[in-house]
Amino acid sequence: MVGAQRCQRLILDEDFAGSRCVESTEQVQQCGLAGAGHPDDCHFLTSADSEIKPVQHHQLLPTLAEALAKLLPDRGRVLEIASGTGEHVVHFAKLFPALTWQPTDPDPIAVASIEAWRADENAANVLPAMLLDAASDWPITQANAVLCINMVHISPWAATVGLLRNAARTLGPTEPLCIYGTFRQRDVPLADSNAAFDASLREQNPEWGLRSVEDINQTASENGLRLDQIVEMPANNLLLVFRA
Repeated sequence: MVGAQRCQRLILDEDFAGSRCVESTEQVQQCGLAGAGHPDDCHFLTSADSEIKPVQHHQLLPTLAEALAKLLPDRGRVLEIASGTGEHVVHFAKLFPALTWQPTDPDPIAVASIEAWRADENAANVLPAMLLDAASDWPITQANAVLCINMVHISPWAATVGLLRNAARTLGPTEPLCIYGTFRQRDVPLADSNAAFDASLREQNPEWGLRSVEDINQTASENGLRLDQIVEMPANNLLLVFRA
């Protein structure tokens, strides 16, 4: 291990700011990806939660990578918002070596973990992690793609607004903003597992919860983005693709 401890998973406390590494294998095995702040993070699961999102980390990454291969540019910089521990950014960096990856996170513990993963995996095409709050104005002014995985439902709505506003400023014409997660859709019945997941999120923090695709699209439109694709993913999850 190089430098700070690299985290396999993070447990998200109620205030979202306090995260720590998971030591228990049992806790790690209980982490359902769609119930996480990031695809390599998790929150504490109750006995009821443990059946909500059974898809595991190693199952998601290949599926998500396959979808991203059709969306990401051949070359350029991918800005990842809310990167979490760093496990997935180094995974994608290996799969897309012609791209330069810029991980970010608002949590210093996560940033330290990203740096440890980056050093440990010798990920030459991953830039040093940056402290960045999605809701604030971003110091980065240019990227060829923006990726955000499992942030929207475990953050205040202001974070999603900031994501859309800043992505519109950062991306050029036709360049993608890819948002992965669990969402509501107006004309699609909410799966029982997603309804239970939504209730568990709101119990942890009233500002969290599954967002409506229509609400996200409305805010995106107000910021000059259009919803280009909705890609269905495993376990009732979606990949939303916006472009200028």
